[in-house]
Amino acid sequence: MTNSTITIKDLDDEKFRKLLAPIVFLVITLIIGIPGNLTVLIIYYKKYSKSVYRTIVWNLAVADQIFCTIGIPFNIARIVHYYSFEGEWACVVFVVMLYFLLLYSTHLLVLLSIHRFWNICFPLRQQISLDNVNYWIIACFSISFILSAPHFALSKYEEINVGYNLTGYSCAISQSNPTIYSTAFSYGYLALFILYTVVLICIYLLIGWKLYKQHKRRLEKQITSSTQKAISSKMTKIAFAISMVFAVSYIPLFILQITTKTIEKDDVSTFQFAALRIGERLYVVNHVANPFIYGIFDKRFKKHFKELVTCGLINGETNSRTIESTSAIEIHLEQSKNSVA
Repeated sequence: MTNSTITIKDLDDEKFRKLLAPIVFLVITLIIGIPGNLTVLIIYYKKYSKSVYRTIVWNLAVADQIFCTIGIPFNIARIVHYYSFEGEWACVVFVVMLYFLLLYSTHLLVLLSIHRFWNICFPLRQQISLDNVNYWIIACFSISFILSAPHFALSKYEEINVGYNLTGYSCAISQSNPTIYSTAFSYGYLALFILYTVVLICIYLLIGWKLYKQHKRRLEKQITSSTQKAISSKMTKIAFAISMVFAVSYIPLFILQITTKTIEKDDVSTFQFAALRIGERLYVVNHVANPFIYGIFDKRFKKHFKELVTCGLINGETNSRTIESTSAIEIHLEQSKNSVA
């Protein structure tokens, strides 16, 4: 193929082959994430009584489900159309939405961790309650929107000279020539998420120390743990696990956004290039992993999940048998009519 016959589609296809690994990664998370978060929404809505914990977890699942339903397909689309992404408005709107969902789920996680901290370390003080938890959630929503809104002006949509007398249009995670404002915001987000990670680590260190002292005191007094204590411990383990997944999955994104311009792409191997691109999208795991965390640490959730799957299979078999029986009856009636005729 000569230079004069190369098209943008050819360049898209070449980039697609290079980015096949992150595409496969995104497709897998899409297949897992949508039914997983939908399961959380159904079980927590139908099977769990109203509580602060349930309200925060359910809203977190809503954010994760929207991300998996809209955000992951958008990520796949901008890889497939790497140099031919048409529509600056679509790029801007979806990028703002991704940052909003990122921040919203993060603030809900921090709220959940603060709730556990306050409940365990200061049980006699005023707590986040069912009467005021929605105000806290609205505050998380509002702060997240304010922090993500500047991306309306910091467009990720850019015109790229791809050579061969061709011009491409990209909606990339990391711009090839970021503006000073875009770089400043990347550093700002990195600092913010490092702060949140440090806060979460401190919260769970304090919670761990408090639980250790309570456990030691119960052993000394030979007091058995109550059911309420066991439930509280379960909630804390879940909140801690979600926090760790958050830290592991999101920090690489912001580090790579800042350092990617110092990496010579021609000097990295195919494996390293694929690893870098997956690292940029590792944050997707944070919106997919929570159903697995609930399944591991919450026996009640696991039980309801099995019931949900079993009932679905039984209903499917029942419907199938009903259809078969109906068909058999119809055939028999038809044969009877023919005999009479």
